[in-house]
Amino acid sequence: MIDVRAVLAALPHFDRFRSVAELNALSERLRADPRFSVEVIGASPNGVPIYDIACGTGTVTALVVGFPHCKEPICSLTIAGLLHLLEHDAIDLVATGVEWHIIPCIDPDGALLNEGWSLEPVDMERYMRSFYVQPLTSQVDGSFPIDHKRLRWDQPSPEAQILKDLLDRLRPDFYYSLHNAWVGGAFYYFNRDMGPDCRDSLYALLDDEAFPLQRRPMWQGICEQYGEGIMETWSVRKHYDYLEPRMDAPERVFPFGNQSWDYLEQIKPEAVSMATELGYVLHPLDGSERDTGENLRRFKLRIDADSKYLASLLIEVWERVKDDVDQNNPIYAAVIGGGVIPTRENLNLGGRPMAMHPTEDLLFNSLYDRPMKEADRFQACMVEGGFWFLCHSYQLVRLLKASEQTPAIVQAIPRLEAAFDEALAGIAAHVDFDAFEAIPYDRLARVQLGSGLVALNAILEERSSDGG
Repeated sequence: MIDVRAVLAALPHFDRFRSVAELNALSERLRADPRFSVEVIGASPNGVPIYDIACGTGTVTALVVGFPHCKEPICSLTIAGLLHLLEHDAIDLVATGVEWHIIPCIDPDGALLNEGWSLEPVDMERYMRSFYVQPLTSQVDGSFPIDHKRLRWDQPSPEAQILKDLLDRLRPDFYYSLHNAWVGGAFYYFNRDMGPDCRDSLYALLDDEAFPLQRRPMWQGICEQYGEGIMETWSVRKHYDYLEPRMDAPERVFPFGNQSWDYLEQIKPEAVSMATELGYVLHPLDGSERDTGENLRRFKLRIDADSKYLASLLIEVWERVKDDVDQNNPIYAAVIGGGVIPTRENLNLGGRPMAMHPTEDLLFNSLYDRPMKEADRFQACMVEGGFWFLCHSYQLVRLLKASEQTPAIVQAIPRLEAAFDEALAGIAAHVDFDAFEAIPYDRLARVQLGSGLVALNAILEERSSDGG
């Protein structure tokens, strides 16, 4: 078994997230170490190598993947820390019968486009204005093949295809996809219930680190809850089945593909998949059970309406500038691929980009017809819509600033900047931005790595009790 506390005590100090260049340099340096096998398993569309670093032997194969979403850099600390421990012979990691496979960065092109904020001290406005994410159809976890009822997708992104090929080859026993949220305490997703001992160990780790548990994790009601803050992994299939009795044609909500963990479950049902979600910042409203005196449905619909207003402005501006923008800029694909500019038809039907809950669901789901807590208001403003939509849609402004400054673009930029300033002010009326508190980088590394080691211990214990 792994002594998680001892391992975490040996982690190096971190004062910032690590860059793609630093992770790649570390990968190349380990080539000279005979304890490691470093393989380039592919390259990004821009030619950046993607590495698989193997270390150790044993009956349990663990695959740890960094940057499955390009905007989630906590993994850079976890990867750098784990490789440091393996390089310096952390006995609990190299002598427990685990064959480690580590992909430092599966999406280097996307991660590079987020380094305008990820390599600086965490700041919410900088985050919004430097945020990048490609369309779901081009993301690693968003373009795996799926064939479910009326859902069909078989166009994996180049990076998803690289990861799919590795999953097919390794068929790992433990798959740790290093996702993270952007705000709030830790919460967990597993493809199956790992039992009370694993749950208690996770809670104990959070207590050790004085790290809050997120008691309102995303996808409640859609996914089974194994324990407080511990959920069944979300998937397109489960969400489709949830929406099917609640709306017509739920497939229009999912014009993209599957997730890597759902794919692994299909090819190796006994494998354990896990994600630890934790934010860069904390806010006192997140988790607050104080009553606001407002109806939750009414407030959600207000946030939805504000986002739709901004979406309508984006459509109008786009019609005027679309022939002038730089179509070779990678942000162009994000803008036209569904993550930024909605279609008039979808907006009319009640949808908008990045909405976790379609308007139809907000209108008629009985779960929202109740008094709103402060935590509900925070989630509606910052996570489920509102600010999250601003982050995605501001990519249009980034594209305009990076394009040739034609008269149409010059006119559009200040108009959009004013609209975003107004939208930010509207959210700030409900959420005090000055109250955000950045979480120390060392603590982020210990919680994400330590949580994975807790789950790995549960697998090792299962194997031991089974005589494996």
